Amino acid sequence: MRTDHVVACHVLHHVQDLLAQRRDLPVAVIARRAGVAVSTLKSFLSDAQRRPGTPRALNRAAALRLLAVALGDLPLPERGFGGRSTDATAAVRHVLQLLAEHPHLSQAGLARAAGMSPTTLAAALHDVKAGRPRRIQQAASEQLLSLGSRIPLPRSATRRSDTTEVQPVIDHIRELQLRYDRASLTFIARSAQVKPSTLTSALVDHERNPRRGISTDVAEKILELGDLPPPAFPRRSHVTEIGLLRRLRGMCAVGWPLSAIATTGATTAKSLSEFARTRTSTPAVRGAILTAWTQLSHLPGPSRQARRHAAAKAWHPALAWDEHSIDQPDSTPTGTLAPGMQQRWNSRLLQYELDFFTRLGLSHPECFQRLGLSTHRARELLTGTNPSQNLHATA
Repeated sequence: MRTDHVVACHVLHHVQDLLAQRRDLPVAVIARRAGVAVSTLKSFLSDAQRRPGTPRALNRAAALRLLAVALGDLPLPERGFGGRSTDATAAVRHVLQLLAEHPHLSQAGLARAAGMSPTTLAAALHDVKAGRPRRIQQAASEQLLSLGSRIPLPRSATRRSDTTEVQPVIDHIRELQLRYDRASLTFIARSAQVKPSTLTSALVDHERNPRRGISTDVAEKILELGDLPPPAFPRRSHVTEIGLLRRLRGMCAVGWPLSAIATTGATTAKSLSEFARTRTSTPAVRGAILTAWTQLSHLPGPSRQARRHAAAKAWHPALAWDEHSIDQPDSTPTGTLAPGMQQRWNSRLLQYELDFFTRLGLSHPECFQRLGLSTHRARELLTGTNPSQNLHATA
């Protein structure tokens, strides 16, 4: 045994006797009263409970301090376990009045000005607002009631040098959400390589206190977002349910199964099946179909079963539809039957296809390759230099 430790059986009995007489008393109160670490006393009692009869050693000074604690020294519940206490209602009402009269003040700032913990004041405010009894230390109550008279109110908090205005960030987020489907706050944050919780916390803090700023680095990343990547998709007010269904069927007709379409559009095959059954789309389904359409509609898919199923249902393939009319209920297919299939071309039909592809960001050579046309043949059709030839496409 270390020379500064003693066998503490009598200390154990004394503490257990105090706890037996004051069952309402936490162990931490006795520890604090004796000036002993709470963890030390709890460990001491826990070991004695696990191994009864085994001698326990304790620091000599701690043992003496625990033995010096008398029952009468312990605080009573009506006085609060921290010593002299008083009802918190008057102090809380004064704090609420100050917050109402001075919007720039914060609850935490008033707590610190009164020399108390912000969490203690927050708990008192919560209980008093709920109509529950709450006591706080008398000294803390006196300090709170002195705010604005003997104790000056804290000044308006100045914004940190590494923060900036939140409103431009909020305006930019709203603008992105107006332009795009599936542009949730979480998706926007991840697209900007910002933690969603960081952005959410900044917006919540701003809602509570408009003077609060946001990290300059976070603001710059959000404001730099011009376009959102898939699965977010630009809103198209002219897109109809029938147009979405034609797009979905068109992709199936060229060999894309629902599972592949769903993966490309970041949704589930079940959601697409439900849309095909009900013909009622959600923003998620709308964005998924439009995203997949831009990437898959003019490429042959790998599934023969999808092609056979679409043929049995007489679904028109993607290239059969013109982008200007696919959303119109009364329109009929006018384009090619399938990607890479030989097709009788004319300048009007080719121009339709080029308009569609170029809106997707493809260059003319890329368009010609997708349509199975050589550059020379495509230019002949567009310029009309050889109008008598309305032949099959040449690779």
